[in-house]
Amino acid sequence: MRIASLALFALSMTFAACGGNDAPAPTCTGAGCACAESACTCTAGVDCKTDCGAGDCSLSCTNSTKCEGQTSGALTLTCNDSSACKGTGGDASDVTCTASSSCDFKLGAASMAVCNTSATCKLQLGNASTAACSDSTNCNVKCDGDCKTTCTGSAVCAVTCGAAGTAATMCSTGVYACGPC
Repeated sequence: MRIASLALFALSMTFAACGGNDAPAPTCTGAGCACAESACTCTAGVDCKTDCGAGDCSLSCTNSTKCEGQTSGALTLTCNDSSACKGTGGDASDVTCTASSSCDFKLGAASMAVCNTSATCKLQLGNASTAACSDSTNCNVKCDGDCKTTCTGSAVCAVTCGAAGTAATMCSTGVYACGPC
């Protein structure tokens, strides 16, 4: 009886650890996809999908993996190496795409996206969001509301505003705004 109780306790602690304190546990599928607390990692060329429901969560994708993160909470995602990453995050999401990664994200209000080195980024950002594209990145940014995009180095940026896809205002060299500068 004692062994069964200990086994049940250990099993319940395993499931509780994946979601954090009060957050529901995210689901993480795909070989090489691991979850601890509300943070998941995907490594080594696998097809990894993480669904956090309404909870905030983070996902790290490395070694040429294919990753997808979904949450209506804040998504914090880092896409490294030549990984292919996509997903949807709620307000205050934070996405970073580096090296020769490929990123495709739809993020809520007050979110931040950073694309550097030679990443290719397709971003749809909510109101009051920012995007920073540097080095030799290729960024396609669509703003739903007011947002700003800064392009430095030899980054190539296309920034459009609203459902009509109106061209963003160039505030200064390499700084584009949907809404006021």
